[in-house]
Amino acid sequence: MIDVAVVGGGVAGATVAMVLARHGLSTVVIERSAYEALRIGETLPPMIRDVLADLDLWERFVDDGHAPSFGTYAAWGSAVLQSNDFIFSPYGHGWHVDRSRFDRMLAAAARAAGAVIRERTRLLSHRRIDEGWELRIGRPEHPERVLARFLVDASGRPASIARANGATRLRYDRLIGIARIHTVPIAATGQDSFTLVEAVPNGWWYSAFLPGDRLITVFLTDADLRPEEPDIRETRHTRVRLERCGQASTPFVLSADSARLSHASGSGWLAAGDAASVLDPLSSQGILRAMRWGIAAGHAIAEGRAGDETALTAYGEGIQHSFERYLAVRQHYYRQERRWPKSIFWSRRQ
Repeated sequence: MIDVAVVGGGVAGATVAMVLARHGLSTVVIERSAYEALRIGETLPPMIRDVLADLDLWERFVDDGHAPSFGTYAAWGSAVLQSNDFIFSPYGHGWHVDRSRFDRMLAAAARAAGAVIRERTRLLSHRRIDEGWELRIGRPEHPERVLARFLVDASGRPASIARANGATRLRYDRLIGIARIHTVPIAATGQDSFTLVEAVPNGWWYSAFLPGDRLITVFLTDADLRPEEPDIRETRHTRVRLERCGQASTPFVLSADSARLSHASGSGWLAAGDAASVLDPLSSQGILRAMRWGIAAGHAIAEGRAGDETALTAYGEGIQHSFERYLAVRQHYYRQERRWPKSIFWSRRQ
């Protein structure tokens, strides 16, 4: 029997596994992919440097060749672009990352620490047993049986394990993103290193240049307000940025709602990353938050295994309190946009 099974090998799952393995706990990560598919969530703020350095991953991260981000331009509350430069940050600039490459780096670090990473592997079922959990993984026709003393739900927004064990998902809005990836045949300029955010009557646009001469654009709106095709003509600055781009991918829709679990830990289990709570993309804190709380989750599990009966409860309470602070900040920023008082999208956020 292993100590901990982690379901999901993304940012949070790999971080949890890395910390657990460094604590000397036997850990297996069950990851459906081989980290080859496109993953959304590209911008890292400058303070990510401290987190990566604490995990001894900073030099490896720099060597992976992600693109620098020197700040954000925002047409928010006004049509005029305002800049938020990272130049004065004590951490230096931020980053636009290749998420697949970034996630593979974290998985490799977890593996190097001693965790077993089972790629292209699905969780078929799980059930409680006296010693912990019995998991069936792999393919339905040839399932494998894994026994674990503790179970981590790092499965993302579905939080299927947590919900199967009594937690409910509390949603605070209906935000979705309609995304495209564009090719960029013209060489990037200095301004291209900035993330661009632009509010429009029924939502807002996000765009950022990615490694590999690509641009991602995402139109954010509520699910019930989703247009057949986002109207780029409503924008001013995003439209100019797109004029330099070539071919675009077909659009794909992403969940972007703010949500959390009613409780992020229970008897023998814990939720981490997006399974525990998810933030509005406006915060640009998704990856940073997943890593910070992934580290906290790993320590809480290790402390619980060592006899601290309060560690898991404290972790769950920390997730809840952090999310409550986030909601207040989110409301503050959305209330700054008052140009369209009759808009359903904006009136919901005032």
